[in-house]
Amino acid sequence: MIKLAIFSNDLSVGGIQKSLYNLLRNLKFTKYEVDLYLLKDNNFYQDKIPPEVNIFYLKKHSKILKYIPFNLLKKFLKYEGKEKEYDYAIDFDSYQALTALNALKCPAKTKIMWIHNDLEERKKYDRKYRINSFLTKNKNKYFDIYVGVSNGVIKPFKKVNNLSNIKYKVIPNLIDTKELLTKKDEKCDLNVNENLYNLCSVGSVNVAKNFDETIKTLKELSKYRQDFHFYLIGDGPEMTKIKNLTKELNFENYVTFLGYQKNPYKYMNLMDGFILMSRYEGQGMVIMEAKALGLELFIHKRLEKYNTNIKGYDNIVEELKDIHKKPKKYDKLDKYNSDILKKIDDLFNE
Repeated sequence: MIKLAIFSNDLSVGGIQKSLYNLLRNLKFTKYEVDLYLLKDNNFYQDKIPPEVNIFYLKKHSKILKYIPFNLLKKFLKYEGKEKEYDYAIDFDSYQALTALNALKCPAKTKIMWIHNDLEERKKYDRKYRINSFLTKNKNKYFDIYVGVSNGVIKPFKKVNNLSNIKYKVIPNLIDTKELLTKKDEKCDLNVNENLYNLCSVGSVNVAKNFDETIKTLKELSKYRQDFHFYLIGDGPEMTKIKNLTKELNFENYVTFLGYQKNPYKYMNLMDGFILMSRYEGQGMVIMEAKALGLELFIHKRLEKYNTNIKGYDNIVEELKDIHKKPKKYDKLDKYNSDILKKIDDLFNE
């Protein structure tokens, strides 16, 4: 039995949380014994975590620790997990000083950091992250293995942290298609106009997701065709800005804001196409979810490096000008997921 200690922030709504949830749902517990250590008890996913996973909560600390350099924390703070021998200790969050510290001090043979984002791009747009990165940068050099969710996150991670000779693996996020393809059939209160080409996008409405460019792109599209509608599923700090932009462009008749939805798949299932123009990603799990639901994908070219075998476009307007509805074919992503599970087994059986 391979013993894993996984350290992460919480099980609330978010990309890292969903990545962790999908991983835990697909591990074979005949092979793995898993202790999951969390900083917070936010429980969006907690009730759905397999019962074989042992969940523990780390001690709550003052927020002032965010402003203390990592090497000082490493020197003075003690390990808070169980005193048992593990084969692997994993900082699955990779942004939190306390998850890294506990993973590093955990009595495990091998220490792993999971990388979920393009840190070079994030530093350009996220002021809070720039501060956090400055204070916690040193934590990134102590691990034995680094796992990136895409090829696109490894190079910037090495560059930002000046780490040229690290041992790393690329393991994309698992997609729980069984749950997704079940949830798509739940009763939905949205009626879409079947005579239109219906597009959607899903995600936190923040700077990274770049919905302002999406709205401007679709406004440009309306010069060439008017038989389409865009549905934005999500909420976030940029929502007021995006709604105001839509109004300023006199584009309100083309857009419906659906807000945050606990089950976005039943809405996505009504759509014809999926559009994403993020400034940067880690991988972009929602792209693979849209693929599983049989939607046509209109992804910006810059996102190709985060998603193997997904075609991106420099000019999305040109691609959408003449697109028509096509019969949808669901994709269980069997090969995609089986390849990832093999990579995970290889990682923990070295």
